[in-house]
Amino acid sequence: MTEIPPQHACAEQAVTVLMAVVPCGAEAARRILAAAARSADAGPRETAEAVLALADGGTPRGPLRRALAEAMDEARSAGAPVTQPYTRLLPDPQAIATLLKRHRGLRRRALDAPHDLAVRSELDDATYTLCILMGQRNAYTALRSAELLLGTEWWLGTGVRGRSDRRPGHSPLHGCRTRRPDTTGCDFP
Repeated sequence: MTEIPPQHACAEQAVTVLMAVVPCGAEAARRILAAAARSADAGPRETAEAVLALADGGTPRGPLRRALAEAMDEARSAGAPVTQPYTRLLPDPQAIATLLKRHRGLRRRALDAPHDLAVRSELDDATYTLCILMGQRNAYTALRSAELLLGTEWWLGTGVRGRSDRRPGHSPLHGCRTRRPDTTGCDFP
């Protein structure tokens, strides 16, 4: 495990938390911190502490709460709108599914250990890879596009494909049971 120097520990841990929550890369997380600090007229350390409080289930107080929410929303919406990805060569759905599973696990690990630079580096790499494979500049948009490609809607809390009148867990083909959706696959809001 690689340690963060003490003078930058709070800010770098906040970057890791933002990478997991938004989702985004390290540079975008730093821009979110800076934008929130400017908007709330707060110092960088105070903003970083508010992000860490958010990761622990707390709620930042006053203008920092609103500034962080606005900065995170801006980062999520910075890309083009999510559309069905049929205008280019599509990546292998199996590879995307594997990468999404890895990305979700890394996001959970980053929230559990924001001080671990190795986890943060892996998360940044997985986010970058997902953006490249999906042809998106924004990590949030890349995740949405990947979910659309796979035909799942984890973001909306549903994981079952097809019509709503089908029973979850049952395949219309040959009466076979399908895998139930992974309840741990739900992404962060």
